[in-house]
Amino acid sequence: MEMVKKDRPVGKDKTETKLPGSGGLVCRVLTPQRTVFARRVESVSLDTAAGRLEIFARYEPTIAPLSVGAVLVREEDGSETSLAVHGGYVNMSGNTLVILADSAEVGGEIDIERARQSLVRARSLLAQVTEEGAGKDRIDADRARFAILRSLARLKVAGQEAPPGRQS
Repeated sequence: MEMVKKDRPVGKDKTETKLPGSGGLVCRVLTPQRTVFARRVESVSLDTAAGRLEIFARYEPTIAPLSVGAVLVREEDGSETSLAVHGGYVNMSGNTLVILADSAEVGGEIDIERARQSLVRARSLLAQVTEEGAGKDRIDADRARFAILRSLARLKVAGQEAPPGRQS
């Protein structure tokens, strides 16, 4: 007698039905430490290495590296939630968008003073490294530029103006 394997049904993740909302797009923002955001939404705008994407339900399957920047989530009721995302990948499959980020924060979680201090330190380091010249300092300059981008993204998502100075 031949055993027939029954395929597992393809479709919704069990946790998908527990998410708030009734929209067609499920959005999850995950970091190594926690789930930052998980909801049904209308759309998500984010920056990838190839440019800005606006993702809706039934968007084509996509895997792309994320850029440091703001992710704008449009909720079903028209409200918006902003997140600062620092590197990672985006994966769109079916009606599920998963953002796997090195780190991510919702606007209300951001420590504004700490973000400002990080920006000042990074700008200072970049100015110092630029004055000293090339060599191994190029790595320090790249790190400082990346820290500036992260700080600017955090401040933007928190709804704050960046203090004047070098942007990158």
